[in-house]
Amino acid sequence: MTERDVPELLRLMHAIVSFERGQDFNLTEAELLRRGFGERPEFGAYVADAGGGALVGMAVHYEIPFMHTLRPLLMLKWLYVDPQWRGARVGQRLLRQMARHARATGHERFCWFVLNDNAAAQSFYRGLGATEDPEWRRWIMPAEAVSRLAEGVE
Repeated sequence: MTERDVPELLRLMHAIVSFERGQDFNLTEAELLRRGFGERPEFGAYVADAGGGALVGMAVHYEIPFMHTLRPLLMLKWLYVDPQWRGARVGQRLLRQMARHARATGHERFCWFVLNDNAAAQSFYRGLGATEDPEWRRWIMPAEAVSRLAEGVE
């Protein structure tokens, strides 16, 4: 990813959030530039360019800096390929770049989340050798529960 990719990266991010049925999309080009570049970037991305600056896919990643292993954990935040480019090995190439990044930065593995009903993505990942984590399921504390808990309301 380069700074000139930011407008197209924002488009792809909006597309995956919509696909995932997300409601609040607050990212802007300015925020991506601020958070993705500079002394301590908060995320990185590999992009697939169809030529002329038009991006057709992205693999956005970030790192959880501290784990019980005393090693950071590499997280794949989003893998997204424009629908018309699916089946053209764009996703496979992006994940290959993620694997190379993991090795180059000393990560033995990387992790990500997949929607329960996204069978196509699950099949794609299995085909590349990924396995579902049998020990963990994602939980969330929604805003109303955070307020209730913080205020001590039972």
